[in-house]
Amino acid sequence: MNQEAGANSFSEHHQRHVRTTFQYIDKLLSEAEHTMADAGSPSPFRMHSDDTTPIQRKVTHDYILRIREAMRRVMDELNIPPSEPHSGAVWAAAINLMFCSISLNELTPERMRAYGPLSPEEAQKLDGIRAELDGLVAKLRSYLGKGAGGDLQQRLQQLGKTGDEIRLLSEIERIVTGHGLVEFRGTLSMLLDRMESAAFEVGVFGRVSSGKSSLLNYILQTDVLPIGVTPVTAIPTRISHGPVAEAGIEFAEAQPKIIPLSELPEFATEQKNPGNKKHVTRIFVKLPSDRLAEGVTFVDTPGLGSLAVAGAEETIAYLPRCDLGILLIDASAGLTPDDVIVVQALYQAGASAMILISKADLFSPVDREQMIAYVKTNLRDQLRVESPVHAVSVFGADAALCDHWFESELRPFLAQHHELAITSQKRKIGALREVVIGALERRLHVAPEADLGERATLPEEVTEALRTGDRTLERAQGESFFLTRKITKMQRAIIDVAAERIAAALIESDDADVPSIFSETLMQMIAEPVAATLRSIEQTRDALAKRWTSWSRLQVAMFLSNYPSRQACP
Repeated sequence: MNQEAGANSFSEHHQRHVRTTFQYIDKLLSEAEHTMADAGSPSPFRMHSDDTTPIQRKVTHDYILRIREAMRRVMDELNIPPSEPHSGAVWAAAINLMFCSISLNELTPERMRAYGPLSPEEAQKLDGIRAELDGLVAKLRSYLGKGAGGDLQQRLQQLGKTGDEIRLLSEIERIVTGHGLVEFRGTLSMLLDRMESAAFEVGVFGRVSSGKSSLLNYILQTDVLPIGVTPVTAIPTRISHGPVAEAGIEFAEAQPKIIPLSELPEFATEQKNPGNKKHVTRIFVKLPSDRLAEGVTFVDTPGLGSLAVAGAEETIAYLPRCDLGILLIDASAGLTPDDVIVVQALYQAGASAMILISKADLFSPVDREQMIAYVKTNLRDQLRVESPVHAVSVFGADAALCDHWFESELRPFLAQHHELAITSQKRKIGALREVVIGALERRLHVAPEADLGERATLPEEVTEALRTGDRTLERAQGESFFLTRKITKMQRAIIDVAAERIAAALIESDDADVPSIFSETLMQMIAEPVAATLRSIEQTRDALAKRWTSWSRLQVAMFLSNYPSRQACP
């Protein structure tokens, strides 16, 4: 009896206090990691000197990851739901950049003269500095504005009349946009990219030095992919059939170029392009290989689990795109938790998976069979999946293992790539549908049923005010999202309106202040809509404050005793 009472004594108030404490700890961990990462920044406003080493930053990151995993595990055990993201990271960054542009507008000579007189030379110099900074911000905003998806609705219309999947994607896009589920727009964009390309993508994954590039060089009968014992591949490299051997490089801020294969390491390797400092976004390789079927693309990905963090992040970002994932496990290292996570992510993304134990020439046939059995058993126990597992090598007589796998497993599989691509796409769209439904269901059931009794004691006017506030904030979120999309496409409209006003002003006077007219037009068309949304939020906040003040302070204190303070501090 006492045990049952003890088990049920952990109330929602306890849960709320644990959640608040963990939330505060997570905030401190983020600040600690950001402090160490930002110390090496060239910012003129650094608060800390850079006295860290790369290994200190790596160890700190790993420990913070372990602490967060422990907090997540405890929350799961105590049935405490995690917080939902408020917005996508790209969207939030774009909003900050928009306000950067608005702030820079305060540095125009006209605005600065409010603080004292400026000579023509000083005004010209100041405006040049402002224009330089604003140009850099504008370029970054333009780059983020393109996003991974661009105008999803327009792309859906272009892809129309191709089947039920398009109608389902259209409905998902409507729901994601209407409910502000911006965290799913990247996945939606990726699915549209896949439908536009219609290629069957085979991604090759694995830890550093697991033999990914060597495997692809062998099965494609080429030596174009650079190999090495240190992190080599920096950017996912797509390899497809073509009449001429060549490579194409796409950049974030420059025009794409076609290069001979001999120059590929300059852009594709961590040694020649560390941390992707050249801002390469895509690498395409064309080969006239008999083993490259039309419509099939192989993708060589950067190694996982290395200190070359940028490359590993590229691999994680690419992972959901592929239709078939080939995971290489180094025979000398064995199956690792990272390997299991990759297999799980492949299946969750709707892809198929094959597991290859590389460097099998280092072990006897008996040991190879034991390794295969071990990997199969572990994947079955941990993921409840039956994945095909093969031992391969690309050296000496044992290269026959790779030939056998290619001819008996991979080639027949790829022969069905048209049907497999359709199946993979349906699975990916279905997976997105399920997670969107889950997100909507969580919004409907935010508060536990046990809390309804206490909430029912709230005065009706307070309850209605909270509902009105929720609706207003949700509407403001939607307006902000659409406003951001609209702003990225307003350049032509702003120029047209400004040109019309400037022309009218010049008709009246030859001394018309053209820069001021353009600046006022820009502020009117961009800043005022933003200010209107902010005013709506402020009005809602004031209304809620008045309603709460009219209620008993004691009841408010009792009801909110376990909620986070304004500083989210327990």
